[in-house]
Amino acid sequence: MTTSRRRTILAAAAVAVTAALALTSCSQGGSKDAAAGSHDINLKWALAAAPRGIDMYADFSSNANVVDSLVYESLVKLDNLKLEPSIATKWVAKTPTTYVYTLRDDATFSDGNPVTADDVAYSFNRHIAEGSTSASVSHLKTLKEATVTGKDEVTIELTKPDATWIYDPLFAPIVEKSVVEEAGAEYGAPGTTIVGSGPYTVTSFDASTGITLKRNDKYWGKKPAVASIDFSYIADPSALSLALRSGDVDGFFGVPLSKVSQFKNVSGVSIVQGEGLATASLMFDVQTKPFDDIHVRKAIASAWDAASFTKNVLGGYAKPANAIASPGFWTNLADKDEVAKIYDSIPTIPFDLKAAKAELAKSSVPDGFTTSISYPDSRPELGQALQVLAENLKSIGITLNVKEIPYQQWVTLISGSHDNLTIQIAQWNPDYPDPSDFILSQYPSSHAVPNQYNLSNYKNPEVDAMIDSELASTDSAERVKLMTSILQTVAKDVPNVNLYWPSTLMAIRSPYQYSNYNGMYYSEQWVDHITEK
Repeated sequence: MTTSRRRTILAAAAVAVTAALALTSCSQGGSKDAAAGSHDINLKWALAAAPRGIDMYADFSSNANVVDSLVYESLVKLDNLKLEPSIATKWVAKTPTTYVYTLRDDATFSDGNPVTADDVAYSFNRHIAEGSTSASVSHLKTLKEATVTGKDEVTIELTKPDATWIYDPLFAPIVEKSVVEEAGAEYGAPGTTIVGSGPYTVTSFDASTGITLKRNDKYWGKKPAVASIDFSYIADPSALSLALRSGDVDGFFGVPLSKVSQFKNVSGVSIVQGEGLATASLMFDVQTKPFDDIHVRKAIASAWDAASFTKNVLGGYAKPANAIASPGFWTNLADKDEVAKIYDSIPTIPFDLKAAKAELAKSSVPDGFTTSISYPDSRPELGQALQVLAENLKSIGITLNVKEIPYQQWVTLISGSHDNLTIQIAQWNPDYPDPSDFILSQYPSSHAVPNQYNLSNYKNPEVDAMIDSELASTDSAERVKLMTSILQTVAKDVPNVNLYWPSTLMAIRSPYQYSNYNGMYYSEQWVDHITEK
């Protein structure tokens, strides 16, 4: 049976609150380094809030990750969603539970000390050590132990087969063992010495005023064009708009879909749209009446007009969805033509109010019914979707009462008891670029429990078996086949309606431009994507 091996960032908000307004800002904002006579870029970027620490062990928020991704490196990295070597030059699965990583021999930390195999093993084991308070340990649940097996070699042992382990080193950036041990629990906190092997060093970190990064002169890799980044903390959209207008901020990540117009009209500012890897989804509790009736579920699915909503309400910044995982999740597994065939093979219920009425007539409640649903105040676009759906459902005899509630109340609602969940809505955000991310979060029977996110209480032994087989396989073609079958089977059972795949949006001020933006920007060395026009 599948067990809970990771926390999928859930979300109609977990990332929404911290990342949806994520901004970054710099003191020298956008000016060139005239003193040095170079064309180095000095950025002013913005964060919605101050990180608790610049260390993934201490803080796993998107605000922290935006900074961490430039200060630290992991064994692997993402570049335009592709998994590539970083501190590791290669890796091989000796067995389904044993991975051997060969390390670079020229990587150094910002203090000049070499990155050793001992540092790498420590960087994993600290998260699972007795008494660990790691904020990212939920992404390392199959990690058993990391051991040094050669001068430039580390071997990872897992507790069970896990095909998605290849992404998990992203959640254990490499730290210098001696520095972290000396600092203890204070490592990464404001005002402390922070050492990484990434392209930037932390020259100041104040919880009130901001963060400054400077280019790491001892960096072993390619010298980045951006010389410095000054991060400031601005959460209010109106304040952000003013900061962009004045030039106090050069850009920020996570423009909320509901606030696009506020930034689109700022002179010299571009809204950049990227593959979001997120899904807005409606979940039916299939153990609760009347949602235990597939005809009721099909009736509601038939009343959702995704094409009209994404075009007319979301302004084209989203696409109609027919699966929990969007096409971008397959980047490391299949080419675009194969992915297109996968989605063409998934059963889809089109918008058709006549069909919706016919399905309801075949159900246990042919005369209709009344139900209620809540959405988090952090995601107003979910409320807009529900209002549109409610209007359509009214015409077939279903009354859907829609209520906005505070985000924390919403989290309590979906994280608590799974009894009588009736109907829920959420936006799910990515942890790693693989379809298994959302499949494993949503569909195993073992996740129909408190603090897990099978909010449909969906239990299909056939799907459970395919999930277990997929996780145990290290063959990409086999995994693609199994996950395609999972999505096809789930689509026939209709435990949820996948409403739309939202784009991820960012704002950037001229003369800068950003290439290959995507929903996992905080796991990439994102400054490499910024150039001058």
